[in-house]
Amino acid sequence: MAMTGVDALLERAAAGEPLEPGDRIAIAESRDVLALGMAADVVKRRRHGAGVTFVRVATIAMADAAHAEWPSVAGEVRIEDPLVDVDAAVSAVESVAARAAGQVPVTGFSLADVERITGADAARAEQVLARLAKVGLTAIASAPLDELQAPREMLQAAAAAGLRVLRLTVERSPADARFAQLERASTLCQAGRFEAFAPLPRRVTAAAPTTGFEDVRQVALARLLVDVARIQVDWPLYGPKLAQVGLTFGADDVDGVSPLEETGEGRRRAPLEEIRRNITTAGGEPIERDGLFGPRR
Repeated sequence: MAMTGVDALLERAAAGEPLEPGDRIAIAESRDVLALGMAADVVKRRRHGAGVTFVRVATIAMADAAHAEWPSVAGEVRIEDPLVDVDAAVSAVESVAARAAGQVPVTGFSLADVERITGADAARAEQVLARLAKVGLTAIASAPLDELQAPREMLQAAAAAGLRVLRLTVERSPADARFAQLERASTLCQAGRFEAFAPLPRRVTAAAPTTGFEDVRQVALARLLVDVARIQVDWPLYGPKLAQVGLTFGADDVDGVSPLEETGEGRRRAPLEEIRRNITTAGGEPIERDGLFGPRR
């Protein structure tokens, strides 16, 4: 069978060769999801071999921070509420960090929330972030590329405050914006600040739901077009099955696995067993990490 123009471009992308802007558009317009997935899988394996990382995350509400407890196996403790009141956030972080005692990374909040409450003033943002870092916050949980107005300034403020921002995310992803979001992700990741990019939207409305076809296609395109260490899928948000399929289309990190070891449905249904089984079935080697993308202690 003769090779098409897109096939040739996918071979170049899989080999790590640079792509011209027109080449990137041609790949993004391809509806051959299997060809995209195969090329993305080659890129993933060229970067990481069969290794697929995952993290068990204990999520904590700020209202529960003073009395929060979590399983000792958690690799990350994440404060899940939006950052609205800085004083309340500082108090919550201080309480959670005291219980974590340096044994597990404490993360939380969105960089876009910091930008919003500081009016995109980099100096003010640095002050807020420094307060959070001082009481024990290890990293900002997410940087949503579609909500940040001044991402470079906010990232510089976080770095100056001593806080890491490890994960580039997307809050909403209408169909007509998906390629533009990948291009923005590519630009932001060129600075090398992020460990992972999660290309699937965290907020989906009933009026404009995503489809499995478009989701795995976006995962594959992210792996092909964004130069970042890990392409991430979210275990609780999209479910184990879509997450598993995503692993065959270029994803190589799974976020948000439950740290609970007993579910009442038997050992085979326990989250740790299930994530390991799903990664192995997808042809990967499961590697548990912590919330800073380091090896699990």
